[in-house]
Amino acid sequence: MPTYAMGSAIREMRIRLGYTQEELAYGVCSAGTLSKIENGQAVISKRVFEALCSKLPGMHHVWISCDTKLEMKRSKLCKQILFSLGAAELTKASEAMAQYHLLKEEGNPFCMQFELYTQAIYQGLAKKSEEEILPKLKKALKMTMPDYKTRFLAKKKVVLLTYDELYILSNMGIAYAKKNRTELAYRIFVFLKLYMEQQDLDLAESAKACPMLYGNLAWVLERQGQFDEAVKQCDTGINICIFAGNYTVLPHLFCIKARCYTASKNYVIARKCMQQAKAILDIKGNYRNYGSFEEFYKAREPIYVIY
Repeated sequence: MPTYAMGSAIREMRIRLGYTQEELAYGVCSAGTLSKIENGQAVISKRVFEALCSKLPGMHHVWISCDTKLEMKRSKLCKQILFSLGAAELTKASEAMAQYHLLKEEGNPFCMQFELYTQAIYQGLAKKSEEEILPKLKKALKMTMPDYKTRFLAKKKVVLLTYDELYILSNMGIAYAKKNRTELAYRIFVFLKLYMEQQDLDLAESAKACPMLYGNLAWVLERQGQFDEAVKQCDTGINICIFAGNYTVLPHLFCIKARCYTASKNYVIARKCMQQAKAILDIKGNYRNYGSFEEFYKAREPIYVIY
C-alpha cells in the first residue's frame, strides 16, 4: 500500500470521526508529523501506523504489510507474548519476552511501553505484589500519555486510546482493586466500557476487548457486593462472546455470575453457570495453571489480557 494511500485513509477516517490532528496524534507523533503522513510526505513506521489505526474505529484491522524482517520478528513475538499471557502460559510468555527484549528498538517508546506493561501483566499472573506492578503500568502509560491524570479529568479534552493503552488502564484497574481501592478501579472500568461503547466498532473489534472490560467491571462489582449489576455486565459480555464466537473470556464471565448468584442464594442458576464455565475449560483442556476447576473458581481471577 503506498504511503499516500495510507495517509489519505487516516485523514479521511479522522475527519469522518471529527477528530483534530492534535487529538489523533497525541502520544503517537507530533501534529506536524501526522499532517505530513496524511499528505503523503512522510514514511510511516509500523508501530506509528498501528497506533494511529488503533485509535480510529474502522481501521483497527488495517496494518502495514511491508515490514522489515526485524519488524516481522518483533510483531510475531508481540503476538506470542499476548497469546501466552492470555492463556496464562507463563513459561512460554517469559521465553518470548526475553527474545523481544533482545530485538526491541532502543529509544522507541512503543517498544518500551509494550515491554513494561507485559512485564506488569506477567507479574500479575505470577501473583506478585501490586506495589511492584502499578509503578510499571504508570510508567508505561506515561510514555505515550505523559499527562494522563489531568487529561482524563479535563472533560473537554478528547481521549483516544491505542490497544496498548487500553490494556495498561485495564490492568491498572485490576491492581487498584487488589489493593482494595475498588472505587478507583470501578471508575477506570466504567470509563473504558463507555469509551468502547462510544466507538463505532464492528463485531471483530468489539469482540476483541469489550468482553474483557465487561468481565473486569463485573469482577470489581462482585468485590463491591453489587451482585445484580455484576450479572448484567457479565450477560452483556457473554452475548458479545457467543455472537462473535470468542470463547476465551466466557469461563471468567460464567464464574463471576455463579459467585454472584451464590451470594444471592440463587443456587440453581449458580450451579448452571459453574457447569457452563467448567465445560468450556474442559474443552480447552486446562484450568489456566490451576490444578482443577474448583481451584480456578475459588481464585476469583480477573482478566489480565485477551488476544
